[in-house]
Amino acid sequence: MEKAYWIGRRRASLKLAREASGSEARLIHYDLAGRYGLKAVSAATSAIDLASSLPASLNADRSGTTREDTPGE
Repeated sequence: MEKAYWIGRRRASLKLAREASGSEARLIHYDLAGRYGLKAVSAATSAIDLASSLPASLNADRSGTTREDTPGE
């Protein structure tokens, strides 16, 4: 969810940069777009880190195996 938010902000900034009349405004919007892109990557990484930090009992499926025990993953 958070990743989608930052990607949306990035797209909006890129659109504003393309429509900007002055070079300074264009530069600022491109800078913001880059920062929003980094926030999106950070949000995705945080979500992955959170999932891997959960206790094994929360990652167990109905057969009793955990994600770590499942072959092929």
